[in-house]
Amino acid sequence: MNHLNSRFAGHLDFGDDSMAGAVLPAGIDGFGAGAWYWIHGDETLNQSELDKAEAALLDVKALVAAAFVAFAAELTDPRSTTSLFRDVHLEEIPEEMVCDLFDVDTCEAVTDKVFLDHLLVVGIAISPAATERVLALDFAIGADKPTDQLLVAVWDRNNTVTVHHES
Repeated sequence: MNHLNSRFAGHLDFGDDSMAGAVLPAGIDGFGAGAWYWIHGDETLNQSELDKAEAALLDVKALVAAAFVAFAAELTDPRSTTSLFRDVHLEEIPEEMVCDLFDVDTCEAVTDKVFLDHLLVVGIAISPAATERVLALDFAIGADKPTDQLLVAVWDRNNTVTVHHES
């Protein structure tokens, strides 16, 4: 059995499961209390690999900024993942709830800026051994998450960011 220590989640024991995680405590810069943090691994994952993977999380503000650059770029294409994610929240939620959620008077007032300003990090996953999905930041609309939809910024080993929509 492989026993590891995460600087964010504390003691980890993968046992028979390939995933370990915890709800992040308050005070971790950029995440806030209540965000889920998941580490994908198995008995082959060692402390050095985990430490290296978690080092990327030390500058959360830069990661979030890179995610927002990717989201903003996608909003220029109405068929993009980010645009479709936005549409789900504007079309599948009653207008009164949309107005409360985005702090606007009408759905039409939800501009790109208003939309982006209401995205919050609710989950983080690292996969030190992966090649395609090494790091993922899950974003939701508002802390109360009116839907189970997530907008996910994913980094690969080449530090390329792609956007995914997950439910």
